[in-house]
Amino acid sequence: MRVAVFSDSHGNPAAMASVVYGMASRGELPDALIHLGDGIDGLEAAAEHYSIPFYAVLGNCDFSLRLREKYKRELLIELGGAKLLLVHGLWHGVMPGTTYEARQRALKLGADALLYGHTHMPECAMKDGILVLNPGSISQPRGGSSRSYALLEIENGTIRPRIVPVKQAL
Repeated sequence: MRVAVFSDSHGNPAAMASVVYGMASRGELPDALIHLGDGIDGLEAAAEHYSIPFYAVLGNCDFSLRLREKYKRELLIELGGAKLLLVHGLWHGVMPGTTYEARQRALKLGADALLYGHTHMPECAMKDGILVLNPGSISQPRGGSSRSYALLEIENGTIRPRIVPVKQAL
């Protein structure tokens, strides 16, 4: 199972749409799309267009009433036999370099991975025995990082993650 993960797109739906369109044109559409907050609606539209399952959590800049009624601050899902906790870091004490509180929540829920947004900086590491992943931002990277998203290959509960830099101007 292939899963594309985005976060912190902040009103730049074209950036995500261009990545998903590129995947479609190569015959590589993911099996699911995830957005970790701050720009949910742009990826939600792409998921609907391509009929791809879509999972998302609210970010601190997802202001619309429609989004606030539809999405929550955290979501535990199972894909490909792996449990993924999705959060937007602000709600779980995440600061650049600090994911302790969010990791403890993931461990408490029995998650295999913590996927978080908010910092705009990519991270892909094993901590406390779980995968900790932030895809970075496809439109407003911080901390000297490049525009990016993440791809997960999940099979029988095993997650193979990678951060994908986006080189073209968006």
